Amino acid sequence: MRCFMVILLLVLSVSWSMTLEEAINVALKNNTQVKLSELDLKRVEEDIRKARAGILPQVSLSYSYTKLDKSLAFGFTPTERQSYVFEVNQSIFDKAVFDAIKLSKLAKDLQAYILEDIKRTVENQTKQLFYALLYKKEVVKLYQDNLSYWEENYKLTKVQYEAGVVPMVNLLRSKAQLQTAEAQYQQALADYKKSLEDFKAYLRWEGDIQPEGSLEFKPFQEDYPTLRKLLLERNSTLLVAKKSVEVYEKRIDVAKDAYYPTISGFVTYQGNTGRRSLSGGTEWIRGYTFGFQLNYHLFDGFQREANIAQANIDYLKQKEVYIDTLYTQDAQMKKTLEDINSLKAQIRALESSLEAAKEALRLSTERYRYGVTNQLEVLESRANYNQTLQNYYLLLYQYMSDLANIERLTK
Repeated sequence: MRCFMVILLLVLSVSWSMTLEEAINVALKNNTQVKLSELDLKRVEEDIRKARAGILPQVSLSYSYTKLDKSLAFGFTPTERQSYVFEVNQSIFDKAVFDAIKLSKLAKDLQAYILEDIKRTVENQTKQLFYALLYKKEVVKLYQDNLSYWEENYKLTKVQYEAGVVPMVNLLRSKAQLQTAEAQYQQALADYKKSLEDFKAYLRWEGDIQPEGSLEFKPFQEDYPTLRKLLLERNSTLLVAKKSVEVYEKRIDVAKDAYYPTISGFVTYQGNTGRRSLSGGTEWIRGYTFGFQLNYHLFDGFQREANIAQANIDYLKQKEVYIDTLYTQDAQMKKTLEDINSLKAQIRALESSLEAAKEALRLSTERYRYGVTNQLEVLESRANYNQTLQNYYLLLYQYMSDLANIERLTK
């Protein structure tokens, strides 16, 4: 067993120690949802360029060449005909274009909020997984110490049995307890390793890593009014919902733009080959044209009214989503604060119980060593100490997880 423990310690020592901050940086760099959201942000940036194209001049050039059989060329028609047109169109007034640009900018802001919201979610999930690993790491250490304790107990009992101080049943009970302790340790170690593999898969990390740090109690003063103000100002999920309302509101303006006329101007320079007379040769005929164009849909079968009504409905729906998100996030924060307050009281109470359990174990171990008490008292004291310590670690893990959730809600 000692050889196995030495090998395990050597393996852990050569693994890469990763802090929580390093784990968060790796997760933000490798997470698929973050990468996809970053690509979506680049895509909406291109939508802005597409929308701006409506206010920039549109330039086109066309050329054609036609050869006719002599039997088809009558009168002034040449047998070989060429033509070209160079045209510039410029929008003078089109409200839909300017509103489309504003809508694209709002969509970009919305996507930036979505990206930030995803990053904060990834950060929180990384913290939850990291704290769970720290908890399971402490449990492994607990059962490792428990195994060492029962190894020493078995050696002592064996010496006492060989000296005729204790009966065979004590030796058998001590051996059974040692085997139970080893099984518990192996189970805790396997659970830790499986969680570590899940963590590495989440980070998309190759190689061995070990979480660096420990579970600890951090003072926290819950102040709901201050936290709610931070929630309204910083909560990324709430900001996404709020920005979505702005986007849907602008879509109403875009739908109303169908009631406005559009005005554009154009300039062309064109040329084509032709004949001046029946006996004359072919020559180029060139010239300029320019003008303005006004378009207005007088009636489109009430399509505009339907589009505006649908945009209004979508806007109202999004407002309801925002209100629901606000209440949900606020309720989540209130519940988390209640959990934190309860955990603080439980941790304080368990610290006293842990101190008492540790002292009881020390006394029962000493009494058994000198033959004052039986082995059952040692078994009960050790089991009580192990359970109390494990519950203490569990409460610390839950407490740190709740603090991370508060940061997620108010950061």
